Amino acid sequence: MSFAWEAVGLMYTRTCPLACGHCVTRSSPRAEGKMDPKDAARYIGEAARVNASLCFTGGEPLLYAEEILGLVRLASDLGLRVSLVTGCGWAKEEARIEPVLSALAEAGLGHLAISWDPFHEPFLRRETAVRVAQVAAEQGLRPRIRSVFRPFDSLETRARYFSDFAPFSELHEASEVLPVGRAENLPEESFDWSERANGGFCPSVVLPVVRWDGTVYACCGPSLDAKAGSPLILGNALEEPLDQILERGRLDPLLHAIHAIGPQALGRLIAEGSPSSQPSAGICQVCLTLTNDPSLVSRIRERLAQPELRLLVAAILLGRRAKKPKGAPAEARRKERERRKEAALAGCGNGCGCEMEKEETR
Repeated sequence: MSFAWEAVGLMYTRTCPLACGHCVTRSSPRAEGKMDPKDAARYIGEAARVNASLCFTGGEPLLYAEEILGLVRLASDLGLRVSLVTGCGWAKEEARIEPVLSALAEAGLGHLAISWDPFHEPFLRRETAVRVAQVAAEQGLRPRIRSVFRPFDSLETRARYFSDFAPFSELHEASEVLPVGRAENLPEESFDWSERANGGFCPSVVLPVVRWDGTVYACCGPSLDAKAGSPLILGNALEEPLDQILERGRLDPLLHAIHAIGPQALGRLIAEGSPSSQPSAGICQVCLTLTNDPSLVSRIRERLAQPELRLLVAAILLGRRAKKPKGAPAEARRKERERRKEAALAGCGNGCGCEMEKEETR
């Protein structure tokens, strides 16, 4: 099978000290929802049966640093590559930064992703996030920075974020804000409505995430806006084992097609009534429009049942996996990081900042 999960995310909590205007999970200090550590431990054991990488996200997982520490240790002991995404709200007291990060490094955390951009700065000083990156680098956590921008954010504005974190970051990713989650309330000019934004395959539908209430989604952010019955909702890990849910989702031809040819191409398969030719601000919006409509999903599945389309999707997925590097030389990795940096300055990105987890699988 050429479709495989690249990492499993645990959305440990929806609570966050920040309330950023672009937040895909609509997290805030007042947002409720948190995993039971016992459930999280079970998810980790079940995820280890089908995948080699695990990522803790939120909300802000480090609001519960002691619980996360034990779970990181468990995941590491099971042989998983472990990463964590933070918005640094837990680090307002600078004295906490080094003890927390050193303990996580000792427990087996491999990567720290720091979300930082103009949406975060109304709530926390940039110097705090830079200090987190510095200490993370000193602890061997290979920090990676994720920034989300609007079309009107200048190259100079974007470049300042890169330069501030550059001494400490292994990679700096940038993407344009999407009209999902809390960002639905942003002004229209916050989004790139060009037709160019609609195309392309989806790199994120191989990054499933378990929400605090056990719901399992096929991707790590925008699918949280999926409606009941959507193929992007894979099941509930409180009701059946996570590995069984993931195995069932791994066999879904519709997810294969989203990853292989993208939502816009899927819309073209059904032509009449498709939203793929309508104005949108990215493939995630097209995907949600398609998958939240049962009638459109049914029509797409009918087309995907045709043998020639199944073979085409399988061939694309197989070819993509065959081209994926199995451990590129250091110089090749350096050049690739530089290429991404140049692209990020121009506002390119995959839309939800998942590159860290994908890198972990290489």
